[in-house]
Amino acid sequence: MEKIAMEMKPIFSLFKDQYAHYLKRQPITVQRQMPVSQVRHFIKQAVRKQLTITIQLNPSSHQAAVSECTGIATFSPYSSQIILTSQDHKTYHLVNSDQIRHIRIA
Repeated sequence: MEKIAMEMKPIFSLFKDQYAHYLKRQPITVQRQMPVSQVRHFIKQAVRKQLTITIQLNPSSHQAAVSECTGIATFSPYSSQIILTSQDHKTYHLVNSDQIRHIRIA
């Protein structure tokens, strides 16, 4: 029984640390919807120049609120999606161009 309690303690402390980090995040400022031609132009530039960008995504059937993701964009070789890779290469986002609300340089 003591062994189980000892194993649970690191799990709870890890959860507590991660939750505290989550609460410190800045709230998202909802930006205006960019025109489709402007979104396409900025995505092409970001891919060509390998810029770190922040993409704000419109609400969808999977997510009820506006969300943001940051990383370096590349075009998917197999579909029309954009692959957004975080700077630490631990997170990948697949984004459809019609989901994009706003793009800015991070």
